[in-house]
Amino acid sequence: MSQPAETRVSALAVLIPAYHAERSLPALLGELRAALPGAPVLVLDDGSRDGTAACAAAAGAEVFSHLRNQGKGAALRRGWDLLFKRGHAAVLCLDADGQHDPAEAGRFVELWEREQPDLIVGDRGLAAAPMAWDRRLSNRLSTGLLNRASGLELRDSQCGFRLLGRGLWQRLRLTGRAFDLESQLLLQAARLGATVRQVPVRQRPAVVPSHIRRLPDSLRFLGRLLEARLAHPGEDA
Repeated sequence: MSQPAETRVSALAVLIPAYHAERSLPALLGELRAALPGAPVLVLDDGSRDGTAACAAAAGAEVFSHLRNQGKGAALRRGWDLLFKRGHAAVLCLDADGQHDPAEAGRFVELWEREQPDLIVGDRGLAAAPMAWDRRLSNRLSTGLLNRASGLELRDSQCGFRLLGRGLWQRLRLTGRAFDLESQLLLQAARLGATVRQVPVRQRPAVVPSHIRRLPDSLRFLGRLLEARLAHPGEDA
């Protein structure tokens, strides 16, 4: 039986993990409303000390705030948990710094509606993406290592522009609290035999600085690869 219109749950919701993003969020949320009119948007404010929560609420987004900064992974896990428990079939995630163009959200939605993959990951075309050479090199290296460990054939494993389906979310056992969660998600999805697809996306210059800490986050990434290898020692990486 279908639900009454006023209580029907939207199939797609949008999740934006945010930390000190008051300068980028108003424009980003305006673009998002134009790209996905009617889609519920949750901004997970990860303990910001600026006006992130206030400007997100003023722009019409729902806001959930951590009392202290816990990391992007923790924000994603909390946001997914909140949205999937409401019955949404899929959640589209994009970063709060403005580097992801909401106008390209339709690429994810179209593929999801047509094929119903478990996970869709953005492909920024690293050769042309506007990023420092060391970031580009690091992303290529991490993508190669993750593909080797997982058997996936991704072109860009580190893009935060993603769409996750509820069926896969219910099977995941994610523990990451920082940027390593995005790699942990891919490794677990591969082990579960999930359908993982990619769509090309354009990367724009970020409005606010990245919160990636290169050495600690690189070590966390390597830890996830080791964790996956130890969990399945008999398989070739």
